Amino acid sequence: METPQAERLGQAITALRPRQMGALPLVYPILSDLAVRQTVNDLVPSEADIDLGRLVVLLTLNRLLAPHPLSRVAGWLADTVLPEVLGVASELAYDNRFGRGLDRLHPYLGELWARLASRAVQVFALDLNVLHWDITSIYFEGAYTDSELTTYGYSRDQRPDSKQVNLEVDVTHDGYVPVLYQVLPGNTADITRPLPHLRALLRFLARPELAERQLRPILVSDCKMITPEAVLACHRHDLFYLGPLADGIATEAALRSVSAAELATQPLGYRPQRVQADDPDFVPYCGVWRPFTFEHDGQPVTDRVLVIWSAGKARLDAQKRKTALKRLLNGLAAVEKKLNTRRYKQRTYVEQRLAKLQEGSSAKGLVDIELRGADGALQLTFRINRRRLAAAQALDGRYPLATNADHLDANTTLTLFKGQDGVEKRFRDVKGPLLVHPLFVRTDRRIEGLVFITLLALLVRAVLERTCRQQGLPVTAARVFQGFATLQAVDIIWADGSRQRRAATMTAFQQQVLAALGWPTPDAYAALTPLMR
Repeated sequence: METPQAERLGQAITALRPRQMGALPLVYPILSDLAVRQTVNDLVPSEADIDLGRLVVLLTLNRLLAPHPLSRVAGWLADTVLPEVLGVASELAYDNRFGRGLDRLHPYLGELWARLASRAVQVFALDLNVLHWDITSIYFEGAYTDSELTTYGYSRDQRPDSKQVNLEVDVTHDGYVPVLYQVLPGNTADITRPLPHLRALLRFLARPELAERQLRPILVSDCKMITPEAVLACHRHDLFYLGPLADGIATEAALRSVSAAELATQPLGYRPQRVQADDPDFVPYCGVWRPFTFEHDGQPVTDRVLVIWSAGKARLDAQKRKTALKRLLNGLAAVEKKLNTRRYKQRTYVEQRLAKLQEGSSAKGLVDIELRGADGALQLTFRINRRRLAAAQALDGRYPLATNADHLDANTTLTLFKGQDGVEKRFRDVKGPLLVHPLFVRTDRRIEGLVFITLLALLVRAVLERTCRQQGLPVTAARVFQGFATLQAVDIIWADGSRQRRAATMTAFQQQVLAALGWPTPDAYAALTPLMR
């Protein structure tokens, strides 16, 4: 009797080996459009058997698909379709090779990023008219005694016990795509960065491929950018700025110059994305313009400040003050109860305790505190100062946004500032899915090199999310990567030793995304001949 065909095939197949593909069909086209390999090799030629451009693509794909320490990249690579796609055998992808590659790249990182970012601007039509700038910190485990970058400083990760580097990034308003970044020592004070950052931005905009656009972007930031020196520098270089004023006497005067009645007559159309258009409970933001003068080295300039009122911030301000007042009053009551006992007999000690209670408290100044008497006969009285409390309550919900962009109306000003959350989102991507820390490298050159790889991966991730949105797919990058995480190919090993590779069947979601983007299907990455030649 003739053996059934299925059985004959089963006997001829000696093994089935799954190969991870994941979101490769989503990110490889972007890396190709950016010409990453060619750009790297043009700038840093190499005669090695694996050129630097190929290494950069491989490390970027690792950050995007499954971040690993350099020592574990080879093991990950062996289980994927990438050895054939990139033409890189997994046994050649060892950590010393990666480390030497990062060392070789180091002198060229600035120019390499500028070329890739400017190409992204051109290929993907990125809008540079509004940029968001911010700084974050990345902590490290270990001593790093020879590092000039890793040091102790203000930790945004709530890790003051760990050394860190700082990272400043500019992203576009549309899509929050990173176009500029700088690695800084971990103890760099934010206040020192506005002018160096402005100079770096001007150099980037002056590149030949961008200069003809004659861009004059609006630079959105938090209050560290809005210093008199930085504001005057923006005027000198024909740049626009937008951001909140730091606390101070002049700032408070600007906030108090607008009455509640005037604010109520100027509602704004801005709504947070989380608020439905027909939500009857939403209370609109309000905003009123006032002139505001900055002065540096005797040179004044008058711009505008938009005094904003937010119902949500008003509730938050009131709740914070209530909590702070309660904590302070409870602390004062506890001191009063202990008065004239043990150490609390000593006036000096009690004065220290009272100062400690008020230190850093937002309720300081809202309570009148009086300590009378000599040691052993002390009397403490305290009461809420109703006048000061009313003055504080009058500012609930208000904050000032300064700008020299006279063409902006109030609603657009607020909308652009609210986009500052976008750079925070990208910082979360860097520290979360792209796993920038711990960086698993021990020299400053390699730290900077791996940060470059991570920012390149962030650029690809942001471009992917923006492109999906442009094609009518209302999905985040996280959702897309999750939806492609299970995508595989299978190696079929035949009895004669030959091998075939076939892509697994796509899910409906995977089909929908790739069809909308118009990019190659997984079959293109299941070939056993390199895509990258």
